[in-house]
Parts: sequence; C-alpha cells; structure tokens
Amino acid sequence: MNSQKPFVLEPTAAHVLDGEPLMQERVLETSVLQLDELIGGFRSGQVALLDSDSSYSTDLLHLLSVRAISQFDEEVVWIDGGNSINPYSIGSLCKRLGLDRREILSRIDVSRAFTAYQLVTLIDERLEEQVELSSPAAVVVSSITEMFLDKDMKWMESHQLLRRCAEDISRITREHETISVLTNNVHHMARPSPKLSMLLYEHADLVVQMRTRRNGMLIRLPGKDRQTLLVPVPWNQYTLDEFRGDADGKDRAYIPLGP
Repeated sequence: MNSQKPFVLEPTAAHVLDGEPLMQERVLETSVLQLDELIGGFRSGQVALLDSDSSYSTDLLHLLSVRAISQFDEEVVWIDGGNSINPYSIGSLCKRLGLDRREILSRIDVSRAFTAYQLVTLIDERLEEQVELSSPAAVVVSSITEMFLDKDMKWMESHQLLRRCAEDISRITREHETISVLTNNVHHMARPSPKLSMLLYEHADLVVQMRTRRNGMLIRLPGKDRQTLLVPVPWNQYTLDEFRGDADGKDRAYIPLGP
C-alpha cells in the first residue's frame, strides 16, 4: 500500500448515464449475504453513502476494497479523511479469502488528509488526476465529514467546501464510471452534523443507513422501506449462510461488529 505520497498525499443494464449506457457495467457485492440481498451490490457510475454510527462502515470499506481488486483486477483509490484505513484488517481479510496480502495492499492508493482544506485539495484537485492515472475499479472516501466539524471552521464555509467535494465526487464517478463509496462516521468524540449528512444524501445515488442496536446492526435503505438486522460474527467463525455462495463457501466473508 502506497502511503508515501506527498502531503501526506500519501451494473445493471438499465443504468444509464446522460442517456448513454455505461461502457462497462459492474456490480460489487460485499459477500455478506444479508447485505447483498438488501442492497443488490454497489454499481459503477454511482455514489453510495454508508451513513453509520460506528466503525462497521469502515470494516465494510476494507472488505469492498479487497473484493474490488480481486474481482475486477484493478486498483482502489482511497482518500482517508479520518485516519480510518487499517492495513492489518485488510491483511486479515486477505488471509480469510485466500488472497496475497502484499499484492492487495500494493493496489490500494491511499491519500490521507489531516485538515478540511487538505481533504478538499485531495478531492477537488488531485482525485480526477489519480483516477485517470490508475483507472481504479472503486473510489473510497472515508469519514468525509469529520474534518468539516472543526470548531474553528465557520458553518457556512464547512457546508460550501463539503458541497464542492460531493459535487466533484459525483461528476468523477459518472464520467469515469467508478464504484464510489463514502462514509460519514466520525471519530474522536465528535458529533455528526445532520445538515452535513443531508448534503451527502442529496448527492448520493444510494444511501445505506447503519445503526447499532443491542441485538446487532440495523441496516436500512431510506425511502425504500427495506431493512435487515445483521448480527456479525467473529473472523474465524462461519455461518450456514456463507455456504449458499460457492460450493465450498470460500467466497463468503462475514465481518465483526466494530466498537
């Protein structure tokens, strides 16, 4: 995984884009049976928002990144707004799925931002260039709202800058037909902003809400009256549902519930 970049710069057939069919229609599934049945996969040319109150959405980003690389044999561009990416989690997933850890990590292009202004620069000025350079299967932006909750930033500035980022991601996603996934979970005891979240809702093609409950993770699709209760299991434990995939169950991967 390349973390030395400057700055630290460190499909369905029915889906159309501006009246034209996609050049390459692709669907990326999680391999978590309940999620795939609910969501139907993440699609090229679309922006998906994981609206989560826990780190479970980051676990899903790890899983989606590994699967995107192995399934499409292409890279993943990851803009990390909350110091979220964990190479050890990715390595564990690779071991679970029988993949080469070093190969997978080397194909995730990571850029980290430590301020809102760095994040805007990465998205507004660098993202399209990187997408054109590496032609990734997926674009990931983790904890996109966290930097904009800085108490020293004025509300109007935060809102305008985040809108610019959301518009850039939407345009790049459509023009380059990437599978783009954003998360808005925040860390460091910061409280999420409903208004910033709603801005992301407006620019997302798919919204997946994830809420922690005593008996698991409630996952729903707003406006579609569809939901499921997911009870994740430990890494080394399989479920019967996993064996509904490949004959030997190797293409299924449940991930644990984060803190």
